Amino acid sequence: PAHFLSVYFFSCLFFFGLFCELVSFMSELSHTQSVDMDTQAPVSKKRKIKPAFTPTYNGPSKQEILEARKKHLSDGQYTFYKEPLLLVEGAMQYIFDEQGRRYLDAYSNVCHIGHCHPHVVEAVQKAMATVLTNTRYLHPTITKYADALKTKFPPELDTIFFVNSGSEANDLAVRLARVYTQKRGVVALQHAYHGTTSVCTGLSTCLAPGTGGGCTDWQYCARDVWISPAPDLVRGPFRKGDPKAAEGYANMVRDTIGSKCQDDVAAFIAESIQGVGGQIVFPDGYLKTTYEHVRAAGGLCIADEVQVGFGRMGKAYWGFEAAGVVPDIVTLGKPIGNGFPLAAVVVKRHIARAFDDCQYFNTGGGNPVSCAAGLAVLEAIDNDDLQANSLKQGAYCLQLLRELKARFPRIGDVRGCGLFIGVELMKEAGSLEPAPEATAWVFERCKQLGLLLGKGGPYNNVLRIKPPLCVTAQDIEFLVGSIEKALQEEELMERKGQLSVEPPASDVNLLVYNYLKENGLGHLAQKFKNEVGGLKKAENPYFGMKLQTVLATGVAAKGADNWDYDYEGAQRPSPRTEGIDDPIKSQGSSEIHSPVNGTTSSHTIDCPESHSTGHSHANCKLVETVTS
Repeated sequence: PAHFLSVYFFSCLFFFGLFCELVSFMSELSHTQSVDMDTQAPVSKKRKIKPAFTPTYNGPSKQEILEARKKHLSDGQYTFYKEPLLLVEGAMQYIFDEQGRRYLDAYSNVCHIGHCHPHVVEAVQKAMATVLTNTRYLHPTITKYADALKTKFPPELDTIFFVNSGSEANDLAVRLARVYTQKRGVVALQHAYHGTTSVCTGLSTCLAPGTGGGCTDWQYCARDVWISPAPDLVRGPFRKGDPKAAEGYANMVRDTIGSKCQDDVAAFIAESIQGVGGQIVFPDGYLKTTYEHVRAAGGLCIADEVQVGFGRMGKAYWGFEAAGVVPDIVTLGKPIGNGFPLAAVVVKRHIARAFDDCQYFNTGGGNPVSCAAGLAVLEAIDNDDLQANSLKQGAYCLQLLRELKARFPRIGDVRGCGLFIGVELMKEAGSLEPAPEATAWVFERCKQLGLLLGKGGPYNNVLRIKPPLCVTAQDIEFLVGSIEKALQEEELMERKGQLSVEPPASDVNLLVYNYLKENGLGHLAQKFKNEVGGLKKAENPYFGMKLQTVLATGVAAKGADNWDYDYEGAQRPSPRTEGIDDPIKSQGSSEIHSPVNGTTSSHTIDCPESHSTGHSHANCKLVETVTS
């Protein structure tokens, strides 16, 4: 018994000492400041990043939510990724999952100026506390917002209908065109997406295949809709460098009107840059010549600016401006309210007059709260100079991606304007054979690295990049560096014939071991390795599963691959550390409790000016104060 007590006593001391050292390590890591970085550093520069603090989340688990979705929702309402993300918090260009892992959002252009932008949040909260009603009652916010929105348009586009979504906006635009022209036919482009109402489904040829078995009612929805080839300079009959490309593709629209519509054309509708179709940038002069053909046939021209508007193009506020045309009708959605339900149709007055007897109204469209959100978005774009930032960061992103293209045969094309960019992946250099498997692999791998992208195109082989306009040069480097790493790994996997294998998951045990070893704590690293019984699995119920769970919800939540790269890639520091200039442009604060070390991290947005001054807030900083 005495021998047993002695062994037990010294064992307890050993494990208590190990536990204290781990607690000390966790506390030290939580207070470590990220290194300063040159915002124009080359993509190949090595960087380290400290993990983010964990948000307080006490809701149902990811698995519980997935099971509830299966019970309550249709399978047609699909999710992204093989392992769907559970997102619980947003902060400007970043979003966080339930474990506190931070992702750079390079896909959701809904939160156009940044997730939970303080100026928009404040405006919506204030409006919600007053009155929420519809447009058949008077309220000053709708006219104030309409006046502000019209200043962004050519003077002839002077009448606005407010609705709730881009789908509603496009549906109403087509109805306006048909009522005004007394014609039925609508010409849309191949691979287009314009929404999910019955009319918009018919305009959206990308929806025809459905989610696998085909969209069985698409033909019905597409009655009186005629499809013209997309002006694709990579795969179409007219390619890059062809001086006749714009005229050639525009003449295809003219021929569609003549042969299929038989001149019964009410409208031509197109995005100014095609999004779901694969970020297709039209040849210069295409829309100008196409509009001439449509108007000559008595039709109206509709510009779908739902994805590309509000400064995303950088060189212009609207995509149609960049193309040098003035549409008859413009539709707005997604970014207009920064995620708050709002959309609009902006139309010439004489066209709107034809609709006066149609008794149109929209219950939610143009309500005071939505209009307050829309007005705040316009103010933030101007005050934060986000259009100029889109031009600058978009050019930088295209530059770095084109440098990647020169080194990776898999990249067949890089294209875009401002912060609306596509990267098309091919089977091999010089080939037009799409590489959807490689695209899916890179898409999944980038998520594991902390980067959220989109993918699309008719062959599902285009990486779609459209982040909030507040991204920084460091974000762009991280974005391109993550794609670079994913492509490097994808090349290796393909050579091994293992491309169908899931991308490697982050290993928390290996993360902890490497961190201890690299920071002069080799003795503790060896103890940790011995206790978990190897770095690739965790069998010990305390130092394995328990420690791994704790780390996964706190300090190590970022994952090994997104924390300390040993490849030639790019990273940026956490947005939740002192002294990092992030474009959060308003006063505010938040508190996040860390379950790892029991500390509370208070984050205050420190700005020298307020939004009401009308000045840029480039000097705003997110200051972190850690307390026990």
